[in-house]
Amino acid sequence: MRERPRIQDLAGAVLAGGETEDLLELMVHSARTDLGARSALLVLPLDRDSWTIEMVDGSDAATLLGEEVPADDPVGAALEQADAESLEAIDTLPVGEETCRVLLAVIDAAEQGTGLLGVLRPGGSEAFTDADRERLDALAGLVGLTLRAPTLRADTEMDDERGRIARDLHDLAIQELFAVGMELEGLVDSLGSPDVTPSKARIRSSVAASVQGVENAVAQIRLIVQSLRRERSEATLTEQLRREVGLATAGLGFVPSLRLPPHPAQMDAELPPEIADDVVAVVRECLANAARHAHASAVAVSVSVFSEGVDRVVQVNVSDNGRGIDPTVRRRSGLANMSSRARRHSGWVDAISLEPGTMISWRVTLPTA
Repeated sequence: MRERPRIQDLAGAVLAGGETEDLLELMVHSARTDLGARSALLVLPLDRDSWTIEMVDGSDAATLLGEEVPADDPVGAALEQADAESLEAIDTLPVGEETCRVLLAVIDAAEQGTGLLGVLRPGGSEAFTDADRERLDALAGLVGLTLRAPTLRADTEMDDERGRIARDLHDLAIQELFAVGMELEGLVDSLGSPDVTPSKARIRSSVAASVQGVENAVAQIRLIVQSLRRERSEATLTEQLRREVGLATAGLGFVPSLRLPPHPAQMDAELPPEIADDVVAVVRECLANAARHAHASAVAVSVSVFSEGVDRVVQVNVSDNGRGIDPTVRRRSGLANMSSRARRHSGWVDAISLEPGTMISWRVTLPTA
């Protein structure tokens, strides 16, 4: 029997970073294999009072994937109250026309809400043990950590940036001001001494050195501020899109093509920041999905801006020659995220089947000037 991966090793994989969806798939797969289950499932919030089965690993995927869990369902009621004891009391669930043994564990994903990780066994199989529950609880904790990891990493990056600023100020500006203070203190001491009267040349030299030191410190602080401005300045939309295509090359195994308007700088200037951010996010999501699921040998990204009646429209098309969308998979997260981004700008997204492959078409209307 293959040895189960250690929880420490799985935690290391989460803390090392990586694509959230890949890590979640790893945890759900581990839950199924580690507990000898027929299927494992991940349930996450869909909105305030309902949840959806976001991932299924195992033979029940076609039946369960994408199914909603409303608040009036026993599982939904327990999730609404974040009641772990109520979930533990649920030991069977109907799946299709049979009743399966089930083991459920609460996932605390902080601001993302409460979800659950569950495993299913056939109804006539042996019951889950306390050791099974401990293992599932540990995996559920890692799922929660995976969902919170992007926020944690952002906080860490902020702490690192604060530390760098503090070091630069200390090493460059504060040391210069400290030297100025020492020079002025020496001058004050000599002026207050009845035995030693500094010459005018000595006073002039000391004051001149102090003024120069202050000017040096001000210059260093200005350099630090300018460097922060350069680091925080937004790259253009064109630069961000080219970067996303470059980053996707490793996952795809080839360089996807990118087609932009004839005058990209005009597009950069025309798109408001919030729409430009969504364009980048949609391209990133499409490229990531192509790398994970499409098994394609070619991917093309096209971004265009054009007039349609009285409106200006931006359209993103990402096509591949892969295996297409599996009709048995009803996961909504990828398209749902893109659809949400489109709706807030009076737009839409569509998945179009090609021969072979798929094209995701996302378009929104630009606000009037």
